[in-house]
Amino acid sequence: MKYSRVLIGGLLSLMSVSAFSEVIHFDQKTYDELRQQGKPVIVHTDATWCPICKKQKELLSSIEQEPRFHQVTVLVVDIDADKDIMKSLDLSRRSLFIAYKGSTEVGRSMADTDKASIEALFAKAL
Repeated sequence: MKYSRVLIGGLLSLMSVSAFSEVIHFDQKTYDELRQQGKPVIVHTDATWCPICKKQKELLSSIEQEPRFHQVTVLVVDIDADKDIMKSLDLSRRSLFIAYKGSTEVGRSMADTDKASIEALFAKAL
């Protein structure tokens, strides 16, 4: 069961997403398919050197344990390695969460390290 939580781009599109994933690297096809299917999606811009991002990752580890978020998929964009993705999605900052309920963006949060407010943003995607 633990292995089913670690998914890679193309595999995700073939599987039904039923658990909040620790880290799924952003993949355009997966992003498009999940949104077209009406699934809750969170895009998180991350940088390995960013202290705020590090704190956010710690919070994500805690939030993922909550059953109400098991259907949320988090797609991580590395701001240093994924410059093309950053540009195509018009993302300009690190430590950003964008919540989607299907094809609709329902909220954004920047540099937030408050668990309650991050959970509130995630809940908007449900």
